Formats: sequence, C-alpha cells, structure tokens
Amino acid sequence: MLTGLSIRVLTAAVALAVVVPLAACSGATDPSVASVQDGRLTVDRPSAWSTPLPVDAPWKVGYRLAPDSVEQIQVSGDFGDYVSAAEAVGSLIGVAQVGLAGFTVVQTRDLEVKNATSAQAVRYTITDNHGSQVFGEWLVAVRWPEQQSVAVSLLTPRYDPDLEHQVVDSLRFSPA
Repeated sequence: MLTGLSIRVLTAAVALAVVVPLAACSGATDPSVASVQDGRLTVDRPSAWSTPLPVDAPWKVGYRLAPDSVEQIQVSGDFGDYVSAAEAVGSLIGVAQVGLAGFTVVQTRDLEVKNATSAQAVRYTITDNHGSQVFGEWLVAVRWPEQQSVAVSLLTPRYDPDLEHQVVDSLRFSPA
C-alpha cells in the first residue's frame, strides 16, 4: 500500500519523466550550429563560422570561421535552371577545372533530399594560395521539371565527415 510520501515521490517521478523529454523537444537548439536561409534553401552551419564572406554568383551568401581562415560555407537558394543534380555538379566541375589550382574530384555520390528529384555530393581537393591541399564539398539538390536548384559549398583544411553529416542532415529544400 502506498503512503502519502510514496504517492508524492511517485507523482514527482512521473512528472519528471514527462516534462524532461518535452523540454528537450521544446525548441532547445544546439548553440554550436546556426541556421542559414536563402531562397529555397535552409541549412545549418557551425555557429563559429560567423564572419561574412564575400561571394560570387551563383553563390548568394557565405560565412567563414575568421577573416583569413580556410573554413567556409557558401549557399545558394536559387542555384540555377538545371534538370538534374548531375548537370548542376557538372557545371561546377567544369568551372573548377579551369579556375581552381590542383582541382581533383575525390568522390561523387547521390543524396536523398526531400522535395528534390535528384541530389548529389561532390568531394574534391584544391591547392590553396600557400601550396597546401584543402578539401571542398558541393551539395546540390534539383527539382525537375521546375528546374529549381539549391547548393551548398564547404571548404575545410581537411575532410570533416561530422561537418558533412551535419550539413547534409540539415539541408532543407522548399520548392516554389
């Protein structure tokens, strides 16, 4: 038989069992990530990468760790009129082969991105201005026949699979 004290302890335990998981789901965010939204694209970036980075088309916005750091992310929520991710990636590779020193594709793979008819990730290496090898990755998602596309570009001193997973898992494509 439960006593008054036992009932109060049991009630408190049940309340904690219900409230704690709800608090975890109530909009609590990870302070190590920040969301970037541009056009049809929403994606997470490391919150430490908060220094604005000037970008050239087709990129719309960019951030880096510090003014002189290699670590950077660029995004485009309206990447261009492509019928497939392979076509969009091919365009990026073509420009990179001409304009980026030491450009080498390391891996290309298909991705699953909600609302996209095709999506791909391309990992590559380039040589920076100091002669060091740095690692990049493009993530592209396309919706056909609307020919809407979004893209993310990452650059880091070495391949970072945790960063890759964070960005891929957070990528949201909202077609018009």
